[in-house]
Parts: sequence; structure tokens; C-alpha cells
Amino acid sequence: MLKEVISQKEDMNRKLENVRGFLEEYDYDAVFYQRQDNFAWLTSGGHNGILYNSENGQCGLLVTKQVVYLITNSSEKPRVVNEEISSLPIQVIDYPWYESISSTVWKTVRKGRVASDTPLEGMDLKTEELSKLRYSLTELEISRYKYLGEKAATLLEDYCKTIKTGQTELEIAAGLNQIYFSNGLLPTVTLVGCDDRIDLFRHPVATSKAFHKKCMVVSCVSFKGLTVAMTRMVYSGKIPDPLHDKFSLTARIEAELISKSTVGASTLQIFEEMKRLYEEAGYYGEWKFHHQGGAIGYQNRDYLLTPTDAKIIQADQAFAWNPSIKGTKSEDTIIVGEKSPEIITVSKSDWPQLSLKVTNGLTIKRPGILEI
Repeated sequence: MLKEVISQKEDMNRKLENVRGFLEEYDYDAVFYQRQDNFAWLTSGGHNGILYNSENGQCGLLVTKQVVYLITNSSEKPRVVNEEISSLPIQVIDYPWYESISSTVWKTVRKGRVASDTPLEGMDLKTEELSKLRYSLTELEISRYKYLGEKAATLLEDYCKTIKTGQTELEIAAGLNQIYFSNGLLPTVTLVGCDDRIDLFRHPVATSKAFHKKCMVVSCVSFKGLTVAMTRMVYSGKIPDPLHDKFSLTARIEAELISKSTVGASTLQIFEEMKRLYEEAGYYGEWKFHHQGGAIGYQNRDYLLTPTDAKIIQADQAFAWNPSIKGTKSEDTIIVGEKSPEIITVSKSDWPQLSLKVTNGLTIKRPGILEI
């Protein structure tokens, strides 16, 4: 069972210090948050969304130098006030559902410079700058993340052990999502690919194709806004040596990327190292066929590893690398601690493991392919 190390209110107050530091640094009078990821971050796990296919929520938070307001329409007010922010120091301002949220924000602020994480009339869009405020996890978030990582990985691996040949990809995906929902977790990505579809597509959206020999399940799952990413593979029968060897190379690339994920490291340096690792494995240029993952937290990825976008890894920041060589992929979620990265999507199951010694001398375990 998860034990909260600090209160939701205390966690939010710590984050408000960062937000108000942003107001001072950029000379804004207020900031308005409407994205679901940012709402969850600032409220320490609150949910302002309805639609699964929208980044934006139905209400938002207006933060000034003195006050935090919930700006909500009349439809959403009862649930959000009672179930999401009841313990938080937030003043509530509601408006009729048929009026606009932006006009209510301006009626509240009246004048001044307002930054926003969504495009709204008269406000400066500062999505990236505001997202940076949540890259380093708080004490409460780390405890929740570790809980989520173990629970999600255990559910995924235990479920993969029950997969049967003849099941369709859609049936496999539906069964996994049902398990997540029934355990209080929200699946944000569920990909299932079987047999030749894994070789053909790096993102195998589930279809009616049946599973015969090889199955890959890709899962992003969320708890109180925080999201982990994982991939597991199963094989019906004895794993062929070529598949085992190729998968081991993929897992080694991920293990090396994990070991390079240290506080202060540049993502540009990691990108160059990633390219070298593929070439060393005998798969020069293979990285071009699929993104390699990146920072994770309140989104499936906060940003991706690219050759041009320079980022510096922060303490207590989460990452999920996902190297792939045609027909295989290796993926888990880590938190970059002050001393070393910690893999958090580690289950209590007896899933097969590969013990890989990386160039800095560490031995990193990666999930292997399960024979069923």
C-alpha cells in the first residue's frame, strides 16, 4: 500500500514556490494552467480532464503572486472541488458552461501579463518554459512513482504470462487495459504487435491479427498524473537464437543509455553515444526508424532525445529510453538520482532477466523475452 510521505497541500506549496519564481523571472502577473499534465502536477495528483484524446482539461488553475484560483465551468465545479482540490488552498471561481474560460480568466486578473500553457486569447503561450518547472520530482512524487512502477510492471508481467496463442492483438490489449483500470491505474498507451507486425511496425497499434509465436506489448500507464512506460515480449516455444541475440543487443543499448543518465549529463552527448552503440552492435543507422525515448513524468514523454534539442538532465528527473532493433524493443522507466539512476518499473514476478555489464562497470538487469 502507498503511504504518502507528505501531504498534498505541502507538496503543492513547494511547487507554488517554483511557479512564483517563474512569475518573477519572466515578469508575469499570473500564469494559467489548463493542460491535464500541469493540473495534475500543481495539485499533486488532481484530474481536470474528461476527454482521453485531449491534452487540455475542462477547468484550469490561475496562479497569481498571492492567490491560486480554480477557474471552472458550472458543470465541472462540483466534482473537481469535492474530489480533486478539497484539501488545497484554492479559491473557486465558476462561470456558466456556455461562456469561455479565457474571458473568466481576464475578468479575474483584470489586467497585466499572463502566461499560459495553452493558446488562449491575450495570453503568452509558454508551454515549454512551464513544463520545465516539473522535471525534477518532489519527495511525494518519487514515492508515488516507485509505487506505480512496481505495481504497473507486476500487473503487466503477470498478465503477459496468461496470453494464449490464438488471441487477437485487440483481445490482448483489452484484457490488459481492464486489469489496469480495475487496479486504479489509467492506461495512456497500449500497443500490441504479434509475429510479423513487430518486424514491420515500430508502433504496432492493436488489430484483429492473432498471436502465434511472438508478441510485444508496449504500455504507458498513469497514477495521479505520473506516467511510466514499459515494453515486454513473449514467445510461444523456445526462443530462436537469432531473436535472442538481436534482443540482447537492444537490451544492451538500453542498459548503456540508463547508465549514462546522470545528473548534469547533456542529452546531446547521450544522443551521440546512442548512435555509437547502434553502430557497435552492427546496426548502423537503425536508430533512425524509431525515436529512442526521453524524459517522462506527467506526459508519456516530456521531450525526446534528438540531435538538436540540448537538455541537461536534472536531479530526480524521470526517463524512459526505448531503443529498438527490427522486431525487438527494450523499455523501462528510471529516476535519475544524485548518485545513480534507479529503474522503477521492476516487478515482483519471476520474469526472465538479462544481467548486462555496461562500460562504466555497473551490471544492469533488463527484462528478457518470456517463453510461454
